[in-house]
Amino acid sequence: MKKTILIFIVILLAILYYLGAFTHRETLPLSKDFFSIGASIPKEQILDPKEMGWMKSRSSEQKSFSLTQKELEQIYQMKLDKGVKNLTAVSLYLVRESKQARNKGNLERAAELVTYADKLSPDLPDPCFELAWIRWRQNPLRLHEVFSEILKGQLRRFHSYPGVLSFFYHIFYILSNAILTAFIIYGIVILVKYISLYFYDIRKNLTQELRSLLINGVKIFVLFIPFFLRLDILWAILFWSILLWGYVPNRERQLILVFLIVLTYLPFFLRTSSSFLNSEGPEIILEMDEANHGNWDKGTEERLKAWLLTHPDDPEVLFTLGLMEKRQGHYAQAQEYYRRTIDHHPRFSKAFSNLGNVYLAQKQVPLAITSYQQAIELDPGNAAYHYNLYRAYSQETFLSGKIDKAFQKARQIDPGLVDYYSLIDSPNMNRLVIDVPLSIQTLWRRFLNQLIGKEGILYRLFRAWFDKVPSAIPFLAPIVFLAYLIGMSRYTRAKRFLTRCPMCGSPTYRFYLGSTEQEFVCFNCYRLFIQKEKLHPKIMEKKSIQAKAFQKQDHFIGKFLSFIFIGFGDLWRGHPLKGLLLLSVFFIFILRFIFWNGLIPDITLERFSSWWSLLFWGGFFLLFYFLCFRQIQKQKPQFEIEK
Repeated sequence: MKKTILIFIVILLAILYYLGAFTHRETLPLSKDFFSIGASIPKEQILDPKEMGWMKSRSSEQKSFSLTQKELEQIYQMKLDKGVKNLTAVSLYLVRESKQARNKGNLERAAELVTYADKLSPDLPDPCFELAWIRWRQNPLRLHEVFSEILKGQLRRFHSYPGVLSFFYHIFYILSNAILTAFIIYGIVILVKYISLYFYDIRKNLTQELRSLLINGVKIFVLFIPFFLRLDILWAILFWSILLWGYVPNRERQLILVFLIVLTYLPFFLRTSSSFLNSEGPEIILEMDEANHGNWDKGTEERLKAWLLTHPDDPEVLFTLGLMEKRQGHYAQAQEYYRRTIDHHPRFSKAFSNLGNVYLAQKQVPLAITSYQQAIELDPGNAAYHYNLYRAYSQETFLSGKIDKAFQKARQIDPGLVDYYSLIDSPNMNRLVIDVPLSIQTLWRRFLNQLIGKEGILYRLFRAWFDKVPSAIPFLAPIVFLAYLIGMSRYTRAKRFLTRCPMCGSPTYRFYLGSTEQEFVCFNCYRLFIQKEKLHPKIMEKKSIQAKAFQKQDHFIGKFLSFIFIGFGDLWRGHPLKGLLLLSVFFIFILRFIFWNGLIPDITLERFSSWWSLLFWGGFFLLFYFLCFRQIQKQKPQFEIEK
């Protein structure tokens, strides 16, 4: 019982230290320097969500006021005239007003407000979730309508560049730290099980000879190297695990090697991705997403123009500025930006089409037709290009053949798009033709290219092995640890190490190797319990008591701590792969609940899906824990010792 409590305290303290409980600061994905109070991670290695583009508040304190249907329609028509796709701030305000009306029981008013919120921001998921609440209040039995709106809202979340970026970083963050936390427990299990053999070896070889004293002194000194170097807790546990390499069975040795690989790559990519997300490049992508798919302010335009001062040949930023100028009616400036875009990227079909829109606004119909035709040559499957060509033909000629052919081609490719723009038809140039924005796929491609860099993913994988370990003494940690691992492997082959008998727990050099677990026992246990030899009664009684006590203690430790850390028992019983898998899943659930609102909190209203998500994750965790609980209850001691 005492040993169980001690192991639990060690594991708990290690995890709390990794979580930053003793430094009063967040330390994931890497903890602060091991037992160091003065060390800190450089600013560029820390992800500060407050500095990221989508975290900037879109709304200020507003006094509540009521909008009539006429005023809502005027806002919607103004949005169409400006050519803006999403009026996010206005839509969120309307959703908030809809929620208040719903709580007061005015479901018709709530539905009206949320309908206009959806029309103002057709890409925003919040109106769908609010409409799901309204449908639920109107008729709880019509669940298909409720779930339809929830599904639509979830799909919209995955079509938003900032939302998807936050979602995938959140998954990567939780998954990485769950795996690293599982390896912390694995390293502690290795230490607890085999450190006694290390000290037994020291005591056994301790003599008065000077050579023996020096060797044993070095062995004791090596144990404290992580403290002297103030290694990170993960690197310290890995150091001690490799130090015990000779005492560890083969299948657990393989996981130590995996520990080194995981510890090399996961923190490296977490740090580099966090640092990259706080750099200027991703901020510009977020600004472009805002300008192309939502409403923007003067600051967005100024930041994009400032980017051009240092990157004058950036075609996507030039394209975005051209789109913004056109929507504001600054056709000369828009034409200049689109021209520069085409000069730097001659196969940019969207730039040709949008340039044609500018020509059409300036009554230069032949130039507009030429631009549309060039866009169609580059991308003949885009319905917007054919629709714009139809609009240009309508102003140039009365020959219905060309007009009808272009219109029918656009309708054939995307009938929904054509119907929408036909419905909002107006002389206003932002409604007469279709301005094609940068796609989400284009923004993602740019993001991944910048994240990976010109050198490519292989360079990133190679560079990770030269990353510095958080320590008081900077050095190439993975390279040094790999050399340390190779050295310990060769040293193990040259020297005969002790092993721990899984039946009685005694250290021994004599053990039987084979294909079954029972052949990994010491010589005396093999004779007594496997071969059933008749030894002296006192020897048999003493060995039986020793083996029973060890099996009882070993079983209790594994079973008791498995209730707290799912998978611990498999690690303790010598099944490291299964144990690490279960522990990782367990910590994924725990971290999911800790970061329930996301690693980068989402500034939105209460969502219908939050309750369903809680029920889903809570129910799934309870099911996982129940199934593991039943397996733990069925566990028996690893070896049955007969009387």
